[in-house]
Amino acid sequence: MANPSREKGTRYEVACAEWFQQQGWSEVFRMATRATLDVGDLGGLPRFAVECRDRQRQELARNVDDAEERAVNKKADFGVALMKRPRRPVGESYVLLSLSTFGRILDELLVEEKHAQSRP
Repeated sequence: MANPSREKGTRYEVACAEWFQQQGWSEVFRMATRATLDVGDLGGLPRFAVECRDRQRQELARNVDDAEERAVNKKADFGVALMKRPRRPVGESYVLLSLSTFGRILDELLVEEKHAQSRP
């Protein structure tokens, strides 16, 4: 018999990939598991390493640490963890990242606004 926890995780990874595809990110796919160097659970999102977690007990610090480790392995700019919310659809999952990662994303998204604010 297969591992029920692994099956649950796989279902969530597939569901996350499908959600991204439905949002127009057609290149997103579930990565193969058990690679020598873990680069995350989803591929096809440029510059991001994504770790998917569907667990009864969420370990926030571990999830962030794992996502950031996957980003280093993948040589990606940002590591994020997607965490399934109990009894909620995939689109209502939590996205967990460190404040420094969030700040770097904001810097890139809002660089023009940030520079405009700093001018006299």
